[in-house]
Amino acid sequence: MSSPFRQTAREFLQSDKIEIVNYPSRRPAKWFGRKKKITVVTAAYNVETFIHKTVDSVIQQTMDFDDIEYIIVDDCSTDRTKEILHHYASKHKNICVVSLKENTGTPGTPRNIGIELATGKYITFLDGDDWLEPDGLETLVNILEETGDDYAVGKTIKVTSDSETIIGEHESVKERRSITPYEIPRMFYHMGPRARAVKLSLLKEHDIGFPDMKFGEDKQFFCDVFFHVNTISTTTKPVFYVNRTDENPGSLTKVTSVLDKRRCDLQVIQHIKAQNLPVEKERAALTRLYEIDMFKTFDSQVFVRSDEKEAFIGVLREAMETTKDLRYDFRESFQVPMYRAAADLFMEDRIDDFIQLFTWLKREKNKKYVIKDGLPYYELPFFNDKFQHIRIPMLARAIDSYTENGDYVQTFEIYGDHVDHVNTVLIRDRKNYWNEIQVDFEISGNRGEFRVPFKKLNQLKTAFYTVFIRYNDYELINIKRILKNEMVYKDRTFNFYSTKANNIGLKITE
Repeated sequence: MSSPFRQTAREFLQSDKIEIVNYPSRRPAKWFGRKKKITVVTAAYNVETFIHKTVDSVIQQTMDFDDIEYIIVDDCSTDRTKEILHHYASKHKNICVVSLKENTGTPGTPRNIGIELATGKYITFLDGDDWLEPDGLETLVNILEETGDDYAVGKTIKVTSDSETIIGEHESVKERRSITPYEIPRMFYHMGPRARAVKLSLLKEHDIGFPDMKFGEDKQFFCDVFFHVNTISTTTKPVFYVNRTDENPGSLTKVTSVLDKRRCDLQVIQHIKAQNLPVEKERAALTRLYEIDMFKTFDSQVFVRSDEKEAFIGVLREAMETTKDLRYDFRESFQVPMYRAAADLFMEDRIDDFIQLFTWLKREKNKKYVIKDGLPYYELPFFNDKFQHIRIPMLARAIDSYTENGDYVQTFEIYGDHVDHVNTVLIRDRKNYWNEIQVDFEISGNRGEFRVPFKKLNQLKTAFYTVFIRYNDYELINIKRILKNEMVYKDRTFNFYSTKANNIGLKITE
């Protein structure tokens, strides 16, 4: 299927709307040298504050810079971005700077121009306000060379003004080699153009390009990539840093409204459906779009506090219309039971109940839990039908804690589908992913215990930490304390709660 987006890029390259310095195919042989191992493409717009760090992070890679082709497409910036880029191009002949004379308004066309000009064996994308780990490219290229895979992805770190956290931890939590993307749960859930490299020949052969959208263009692009790759690899090594500092307020992701994002997702849904894919491929991509992009939107303070609830509901109605001719029930693959229940409510046209569900989910701090047949459920106080109890995949609750032989010991109870697949107990700094420890644990039936020497705790930096139980390699749950558990029996209310001394108290009222 020919990509109209790539065709637009080709038309740009043949027009007078573009200016190119160090055009790849016109470089003298002494400049070009051997074939480049990897092409880096940067779409840049008004990033004079950050572009030095971005470009320098490519120039200063541990792999030989002569093995890197760097194509930077300036989308008609109005600040000094173009001037800065031309300075770099004058010093490095393998830095190609493309200047557009009209702003396209999206990163899609600039990236597609980069794809058209690229000559490297592999290609990766780096936005003009982000930067690379010093050995990031070498990490990806080495994996691709060793495996022959079509695609490799590493760890992405989101940097804010006071924190460093991991994005899409499922894709970088372990070393994997030569598997399909369908073997990794939620692989379709984080698909920004970061920390990943792809064989350029795969994009050229299948004419894969970015659509011209303000949001979701990378989602559609990497869905198309996954539909055509044979095998992929993942690594735990850091590769990419996403800039979300206070000094960087202008990214399209930040300035695009939630409703506009969901309307873009509708376009992606239609694009995927139009390809008539095998069921397993279509289902993997569309489940992400329906469950995470559509239904998870309502699991937010943005929706609960919004005065535009009818507009949110309207977009969801449009999305549900697209499910009517699917070859399967789109809800069956949902991984979050709460969203499956919400979808059922919506499909039954119980819109008020649908809204009440998410309002309760975001505002009720002391939710009730019940255990039935060893499995955990939310107990919803406003339903008396099949929705009264909604499954929770995993639940862990603290029982007791004490010190013993220089160790801190915490006992807990744990219920759910994946008790047999718990990997570790993780104590992680809330703001810095690298400041963490894994501790020993034991689980027998539904009872567990972890212990950690105070000497080990004392090695951690001064900070606030969260204690997680990690299961299925990458999924995390907190260990909850019961703050309040209120029950009514024969017209009396029995309220078990935690006292200020963290003891269990009981209050009985008529």
